[in-house]
Amino acid sequence: MKLQLRHYYRKIDGFYVSSFFRELTSTLEKMYPDIQFEKIANKEYEQLGYGGIYSCMSLSIMNPENQKYILVSFFDNWKYHFMKHLGWEPNNMVQFLYPGGFNYIDYFNWKKEQEHNADIVAPSNIEEIYAPFFYGPYNDLYQEELEEIYLSRSNAETIEKMFFRGWMWDFRKKMLESLNDDSIEFIEKRGAELSYLDYLKDLSKYRAALSLPGGTEVCNRDIECFAVGIPGIRPFLNIEYPVRLIPNYHYISCYGDCKYWSGNPEYLSYQDFAQHVEYYWNIVKNNFEYLDFVAKNARQWYVENCTLENNLKYVMNNLKMEALYG
Repeated sequence: MKLQLRHYYRKIDGFYVSSFFRELTSTLEKMYPDIQFEKIANKEYEQLGYGGIYSCMSLSIMNPENQKYILVSFFDNWKYHFMKHLGWEPNNMVQFLYPGGFNYIDYFNWKKEQEHNADIVAPSNIEEIYAPFFYGPYNDLYQEELEEIYLSRSNAETIEKMFFRGWMWDFRKKMLESLNDDSIEFIEKRGAELSYLDYLKDLSKYRAALSLPGGTEVCNRDIECFAVGIPGIRPFLNIEYPVRLIPNYHYISCYGDCKYWSGNPEYLSYQDFAQHVEYYWNIVKNNFEYLDFVAKNARQWYVENCTLENNLKYVMNNLKMEALYG
């Protein structure tokens, strides 16, 4: 019996996604010793970006006899997985495991918009195919160090500022340009000016972290804040994780969820967004009991769901391998 693993394996020490797919492959081979797993890759798809069938950001398990496949993906635009020119045959996809911002109204609206596009195949039974799993931090190393940062941090002893460090894409500039509060600080990330651990240690000095949507509505920054107990202030997360991520319990929700109708994040009013950020920040910034409450809850959610070991365990327990043979 043979199944194919379509993935571009990359050895990047510490990169959560690469580590996850290496461990997923190894676990599949151990759990199903009677199956021959053939690793295949075709680098010609790399020039089209990371959304294709042979990507370092996704892995698909395919039955070569009937072409049915299970897709596990971290790529930050789910729409690419329904495009035929990238090698996908979505009518053959029996399961789609995805941890980013998948949204049913966005899916069906996009399906209708693209109904005359022969390159797009969007199955109507998506609710039977799609299933969420958990997002992760950028780096899967340093778990002991992350716990040390969490245990040594006290909100009462932090800098009385909310801090954002990250890429200043155009939509993020729009989100920040109307902020008028000197206690909200942001800096554009440029290159590797800080090591991963130094970045988190630097962030942990601040009272809270502002987290902005990225390629998908959840970001590595969110999970990293959970991991080290930095209260995160961000727009509402519209992702229904298997273990619910509760606004104002695991993170502080300051605005409505970000819309990705065009494939890019956008809001109707960025000035309104800025006013809400300032409003919520000023409510919580000196309430240390509440900030500690959020930090504790977020840390627990991270440990139980987002560590490489527990996230992989969840995925393995929920793979519908039998669907490859139906």
